[in-house]
Amino acid sequence: MKRNTVFSVRRLVMDAVLVALYVVLGFVKIPIGNMLRINFASFAVVMCAVTFSPIDGLMVGFLGEFLSQILGPYGLTPTTVLWALPEAVRGLLLGLAMLLLAKKGFTPGNMAKSKSFIWYLVACVIAGLAASSLNTLALYVDSKMFGYYNYYMVFGVLLVRLSIAAVMSVAFGTVTLPVASALRRNKII
Repeated sequence: MKRNTVFSVRRLVMDAVLVALYVVLGFVKIPIGNMLRINFASFAVVMCAVTFSPIDGLMVGFLGEFLSQILGPYGLTPTTVLWALPEAVRGLLLGLAMLLLAKKGFTPGNMAKSKSFIWYLVACVIAGLAASSLNTLALYVDSKMFGYYNYYMVFGVLLVRLSIAAVMSVAFGTVTLPVASALRRNKII
């Protein structure tokens, strides 16, 4: 007798693999000036939200960033959870958008060829902007709490930070569809 559960062992293993991918991709950083840097960790959250569910996206985003904070140069601090929330929100929002698109019959395999592709990219950008905005809030709280607040560092580059978030969200969203489709076609997920 085969049970169909919401969180099968295979799916939990895939979530764990995506958490590990998030942590590894988080170490690959491209600096932009003194204050900003781009990393590719969010790709794992986007992949999870598109492939599985909002809850999976939330878990992978939160656990991935939480582990990155602990394993990285910051360690466990009073604001570690606050830093992990933006990626959790990205996974949740994008996962919810995918549920709405799936109700209209769209999947990662057919989305790139349909009008829903634009709505999908809009959802990716909204989720990315929400995550970047929450990162700014985390930076503000952290800087005030630990005494390194500088207006320029927190808010002076906000428009640049949001612009980068939008561009990276479109890039991650575009790359995710063929990867997710290929993984499904090969029965990996």
